[in-house]
Amino acid sequence: MAEYLRALLVLMAIGTVFFYAARGAFSSILGEDTFKRWRALWMVATLILFLSHGILLYFLILAVILLAYRRREAHLMGIYFVLLFVAPPAPAEISGLGVIDHLWVINHYRLLGVALLLPAALSLLQRSTTIRLGSSPVDWMVLGYLVLMSLLAFRDGNVTDGLRSVLSRWVDIFLPYYVASRSIRSEEGLKHAMAGFLMAAMILSIVAVFEVLRTWKLYSAVLGAIGVNQGIFGGYLMRSGLLRPNASVGNSIVLGYVLVTALGFFFYLKEFLSRPLYRFLGAALLIAGITASLSRGPWVGAVLLVIIYIVTGPKPVKHLFALGFWVVVAFLLLSQLPSGQLLIDMLPIFGTAEQGNVEYRANLLTSALPVIERHLLLGSNNYLEAPELQVMMQGEGIIDLVNTYVGVALYSGMTGLLLFLGAFLCALYQVRQAMRIARKQGSRVALLGRALFATVLSIMFIIYTVSSISAVPVVYWAMLGLCVAYAGSVSEQSRTSRETPVS
Repeated sequence: MAEYLRALLVLMAIGTVFFYAARGAFSSILGEDTFKRWRALWMVATLILFLSHGILLYFLILAVILLAYRRREAHLMGIYFVLLFVAPPAPAEISGLGVIDHLWVINHYRLLGVALLLPAALSLLQRSTTIRLGSSPVDWMVLGYLVLMSLLAFRDGNVTDGLRSVLSRWVDIFLPYYVASRSIRSEEGLKHAMAGFLMAAMILSIVAVFEVLRTWKLYSAVLGAIGVNQGIFGGYLMRSGLLRPNASVGNSIVLGYVLVTALGFFFYLKEFLSRPLYRFLGAALLIAGITASLSRGPWVGAVLLVIIYIVTGPKPVKHLFALGFWVVVAFLLLSQLPSGQLLIDMLPIFGTAEQGNVEYRANLLTSALPVIERHLLLGSNNYLEAPELQVMMQGEGIIDLVNTYVGVALYSGMTGLLLFLGAFLCALYQVRQAMRIARKQGSRVALLGRALFATVLSIMFIIYTVSSISAVPVVYWAMLGLCVAYAGSVSEQSRTSRETPVS
């Protein structure tokens, strides 16, 4: 049997077992009908991916299904997140029919953007009830960043490539942000969006653990089956003798990043689970996946997320001491196990494994600073040719910009970096302000704000250790949209409660 068919059987088994075991938990969050629809869509999309035998055919079939289905879904961002990690973001060129080289490069994320988010965005723009664009400071930062990047796309003089770049950036950045921030108007909408993300991430978590234990990348063979280079996301990279899993996101750090984001969402969604067993198994599954990613940035990001979540809640000192106690206990237990010692050796401070990666990141920042200084305001299009960065060339013949902030500053200068950072800082400010109001509305609404606040800060740390590849930008732009939606829903609920007369 072909490897991709064996991988499909494994994924179908993983999906079947997961959906059976998680049915009670997600049904209590979403309702039985919504859970069944999302389960069916995940299964169907996975089957299409593995059996289409052509990436463009896969895109076409899935697009038809999504265009026909989308009107049935009340909470669009939920189904968007459920399907976000169904397939690797392998690129495919849309033919230019002999007129030009190619029209556009599309991947799975852009397909979801065009088939799901674009119709929703057009509908939202036409509604008089939609919150106007520019009503949030985050809007201005995101729009400013988009406009700047769109203008910079033409500075090398190639109009065709510039137009493609502009289209890609608006699909990749604007659509996830705008639809997330405008289509969600209540806590119910936020709950569905976060549950969709959590559902998809939990499947990724199982896949990550499986790939490490079996030293087998489940999504690697399907790339060849649909006509894509199997090595596009790298080969079988090892760390301390263990495979670094990719699952469907193409990179182990990105995998950990996605799972840390899901952990932040879980802190809120667990409040809808009445059975303690569901809470324990959900947390254990996400922690297992984050651990299996074998990526230090997400590990530290997960710890940071938990600490921020605790600090912003009641009795922070007591809970921090409890966290410290259990961390020490876990550390001592791991030190007594051979497999546990492997994990300890990979830790960023205590470990000794592959410290060259840590040094590379430090040297990258040092090398990039003079290049950024030379093109301070608007960056440079050929920054990789700078002699200071040429010394960072790796054995594979690439310069790996494993720092999103450095990448933004090199390409768009301090102007782009300030707009980029400004979007995150404004989102944090809005969430924090909304949390103060939410404490008067109920503990669960305030807890939602805590989860979002901690998750955004964790994301800001993790992207310091990875470039904006694969799912990284899609997740953080949508995350900023969720923050704006949260602030808007809290404000709307507060205004409604003030206007409602007391009987």
